[in-house]
Amino acid sequence: MERAFRAFVRGGEPGAALAAALELQQWPDAAGPATVLAAQARYAAGSCAAAVDALAPLAAASPRYVAAQLLLGHCREELGDLPGAALAYWEVAADSSWAAARGSAIGDRARDAAVARIRGWVAAGDLAAARGALAQLRRWAPQDVETLAAVGGLASSLGDRHLELEATRAIVGAGVDDRSTLERQANLELEVGDAGAGLRILEDLARRNPDDPALTASLGRARFAWRLTMLPPPARELEKSPALNRGELATLFYWVFPAVRYTRPAEAVIANDVLDHVHRTEIVRVVNLGIMEVDPNLHAFRPDAAALRVDALRGLLRLFERGGEGECLGGTSVGPSLSIESACHLAARCHLLAEPGDCLPQAALSGPTAMSLASLAAQRLEED
Repeated sequence: MERAFRAFVRGGEPGAALAAALELQQWPDAAGPATVLAAQARYAAGSCAAAVDALAPLAAASPRYVAAQLLLGHCREELGDLPGAALAYWEVAADSSWAAARGSAIGDRARDAAVARIRGWVAAGDLAAARGALAQLRRWAPQDVETLAAVGGLASSLGDRHLELEATRAIVGAGVDDRSTLERQANLELEVGDAGAGLRILEDLARRNPDDPALTASLGRARFAWRLTMLPPPARELEKSPALNRGELATLFYWVFPAVRYTRPAEAVIANDVLDHVHRTEIVRVVNLGIMEVDPNLHAFRPDAAALRVDALRGLLRLFERGGEGECLGGTSVGPSLSIESACHLAARCHLLAEPGDCLPQAALSGPTAMSLASLAAQRLEED
């Protein structure tokens, strides 16, 4: 191997060096060096592409192989693959000052090219290719803001909120202080991270922009989301339910709205079918505050019956009425005789719905829908 290499670098023919390397590759102990010599011969013969094809598997198996990575990096540069070249140089930068210097020289251009590739693959829907390129980029430029932005963009496309939050936190930690990034972090914190941190971010942004209605609305939603994190686990689980029953809806009212838990009822209404129910305390409180109804003839609440959207809307309107929210109700009493049509119109006037046509009063009530309506109601009650 040594004789073949010395003859080659002293001006020997690439063909002779390649023939010697191919013969030496038959010996297992010589396979690595022989592969490098063969790649060097192919490079000298003018074929960087062939050198890359030969070296890439060896470099992947032995990433600290200096001779292999130096030629691989150089040939990838020649072929215009700057991200690949940067990765090769980075792998041996600790062992080669030339690799460190060359990697530094092309670093910014290589990062920009890698980010452009990743975004292009994401836009084209080729998420597997984007993942692979991103994994390589994170090896040699892990804390670069552009790298982190690419991580966040890919994570968003994949629906991986935890990875997107990790990247966004790192971007903010690197000194990025623009509003859109901070708002994104706040929303991700509220969704999958630290709701208290998300709330603090939005409170700070609201202080900086006191006249911004969008931020005011976001802050209201954040406060509601933070409040939900304080609820006991059984109550939090209701948000995920595909369909709530009436007992669960009463439980949601009880835990989500502090006024329900802490207001002393002025009357006692009897519901015979909840005496042994798991949510008896919550149902009794909601019923006695008049937020949900009991059949006056049967004295039955029907806790296991499916909750409907109109049940949630009526209950929230009654909370408005109890909270002194007379403006949107227009003086209308939200009593047991309130028709479905009136409930839909009042819900739209109170901004629980965009318009009455969105009411779908007889539709089953899911946990996410109930929480979304409750969030809107909580913001209105807190504003007033």
